[in-house]
Amino acid sequence: MKPTYFDLTVSNVAQARAFFETVLGWSFEKFDMPYEYYRIQAGPVNEPGIDGGIGGIKDAPLSEGRPMTQVTIPVTNLKDILTRVVASGGSIVEPRVPIPGIGWYATCAEPGGLKFGLIKADAAAK
Repeated sequence: MKPTYFDLTVSNVAQARAFFETVLGWSFEKFDMPYEYYRIQAGPVNEPGIDGGIGGIKDAPLSEGRPMTQVTIPVTNLKDILTRVVASGGSIVEPRVPIPGIGWYATCAEPGGLKFGLIKADAAAK
């Protein structure tokens, strides 16, 4: 399973957006969330790689007050993978939650504490 998305959690969203626009040419689009969050188009659609999003530390308790990067991996059966995470010594940091119109998401950690996201596509998620 290959990662398909990345999240950047930063201390100053406006400053980080300006930085990545200038340095890497990324473009940003406001995403409908109850807090400040932008989708990142990290290059042309036909170019290899993944796109992501950016939000603030203040809106991301999982960041524990520090900047972080987290990858998200698509899965076909989220419940099964969550069971396998726990059985293999990992943990579920944020339980399964809906991202309306996109799918079901959970944050996990491998045994050493590195966090990663899992998503099951489901346009009906609410």
